[in-house]
Amino acid sequence: MANATIDLPLSFQVPEAFTDIDFSASAKANTGRLIKRLRMVDPQPSDEQIATAVITQQSMYELLSAAGAVYAGTLLYGPTKQNPEAKLASVVLTVTARPSELSNDQTVHRLARTMGALYPDAEVGVVRLNAGLAVLLTEERKVERPVNLLSDGGGPTRVRQLHAFVPIPGRLAMADFAIATENLPEWDSCVKILAEVCRTITFEAPASRIPVPA
Repeated sequence: MANATIDLPLSFQVPEAFTDIDFSASAKANTGRLIKRLRMVDPQPSDEQIATAVITQQSMYELLSAAGAVYAGTLLYGPTKQNPEAKLASVVLTVTARPSELSNDQTVHRLARTMGALYPDAEVGVVRLNAGLAVLLTEERKVERPVNLLSDGGGPTRVRQLHAFVPIPGRLAMADFAIATENLPEWDSCVKILAEVCRTITFEAPASRIPVPA
């Protein structure tokens, strides 16, 4: 895993297979990195797939920046020698700073109750991580336009996502660690990835106050 530090008093590790989206760079620079990576995929995606991937990533870059994301990375799945018929698919891992009414563990159970009320079809629970208590939320929703980086378009699809809301000690804020994919057959692998990332969370000594987007 590669170390990841963000503009919050915490650090974590991300599997090396993920390609980071650099929010300090332009959308054009990130697009160039994506195209270079797609050209290395075997078999190589079609021009239409690459164009779709570029448009999707640019939209995702803008949405995540506006939402206050402090980390985002993508992982590509594709054909292998063992499974040559597998479709190209992507997984997105994000970390977003979110405001919190209470600090530390005080906010966890209240957030779990609120999430359960707001998302009745989602699975919501409280778990204890190495970093402390956290709220887990698993949700699956239908989207009219595929958001997979390598989708060729088509009809509605389903996206499944798992969030781990981790309170930040001493702050009225939390870090939202999330993983999402349309590649549902690989969902168990996605859960394991997020679990491994969460096991590496460490908090740094208190620093100057960092604003959290509303």
